[in-house]
Amino acid sequence: MKKRLRILVAHNVPRPRTGGMSRLMGFIHDYMISEGHSVDSFCSDDVPRRWSGRITRFTFPLLARQRAVEAARSGNPYDLINIHEPSAAAISTFKKAAGNPSVVVTSYGIERRAWELSLAERQFSRGGPSLKTRLIYPATILWQSRWGLVRADHILCSNSEDNDYLVQRLKISPEKITRMFSGADSTYAMNVTLRDYTSANRLLFAGTWIKRKGIEDLVPAFTALASLHANLTLTILAAGVSEAEVRSTFPEGIRSRVFCASTQSEIENITVYSASDIYVLPSLFEGTPLTLVEAMMSGMPIVTSATCGMKDVIRHEENGLLVPTRSPERTMAAIERLLNDAQLRARLGRAAQREAMEKYSWERVAEPVLEVYERLCSRQNGHS
Repeated sequence: MKKRLRILVAHNVPRPRTGGMSRLMGFIHDYMISEGHSVDSFCSDDVPRRWSGRITRFTFPLLARQRAVEAARSGNPYDLINIHEPSAAAISTFKKAAGNPSVVVTSYGIERRAWELSLAERQFSRGGPSLKTRLIYPATILWQSRWGLVRADHILCSNSEDNDYLVQRLKISPEKITRMFSGADSTYAMNVTLRDYTSANRLLFAGTWIKRKGIEDLVPAFTALASLHANLTLTILAAGVSEAEVRSTFPEGIRSRVFCASTQSEIENITVYSASDIYVLPSLFEGTPLTLVEAMMSGMPIVTSATCGMKDVIRHEENGLLVPTRSPERTMAAIERLLNDAQLRARLGRAAQREAMEKYSWERVAEPVLEVYERLCSRQNGHS
């Protein structure tokens, strides 16, 4: 009989499952609980107010480690700690007092890769980080991320590019790395017989309204398309900013055709996907977006960037359309193809849904993570 594991999930995000990271970790560890394991969480909501705010990047890693140390002192130590990459250095380096748990570092996109990308934006006349950020970020986050990755017992990474970066740049053994996929509840697919591919005029962008998500490509692409399609609308799901702020980035004449939606439950989320016709995510950098898999499960035709986790799960012309990053013209052209071709929408949408149902249920994506946990803890206890 397999040992019942005590697991601590420590990620510096809010506990409610409204963001990608909290939802991904929450649903994966629901599976661990269903398999009989014990899972506790430590999140940003657990940080005392005096230790929150801008200093959380320092205090959260220490408080997460302290939580593990207190559990060990009480005689009930954790067998394994899953911690987000930017917070991993403290517990992965100083874990003896916590009972020497196995430490699994989860990355949703390697921090140094994201940093290098943001610096590269300056070459494309798209701004880039401020001088203050260029001075502070490496000193506060990048060293913690690198040290945590190097010292981890195992790493869960979110795309093949990250896997290659870990092996080639950080010289981490491939045996210490597992590719983790995003998932989606099969409920998203229940509307398959109701989806109407015969018409399309509702675009969906799901993600935070920030440059890294490709909004500098989305805005001109939608602006051009709106002049050609009088009924075309764009919904932004979970923008993280006000609708007024989002609309202000568009020309005044089309702002009334841009809408923001926020959801508090999976049912509300599913409703937004069901009411949309085409999913668009021209992102510059991601892990593997949870929203992408939700769109696949919903049977939506997809336009997304040929980078990161998007190109791991979307194959151009087979289950979606891939476009280059920083290319509003190519993004517009791909959306235009879908708007004008009902057969293409149906073929790509149905293919994406079939693949999501086969590969990306929460049970399917959680199983390899649990296998990593059980293998690490078995070795730690001398059972293998």
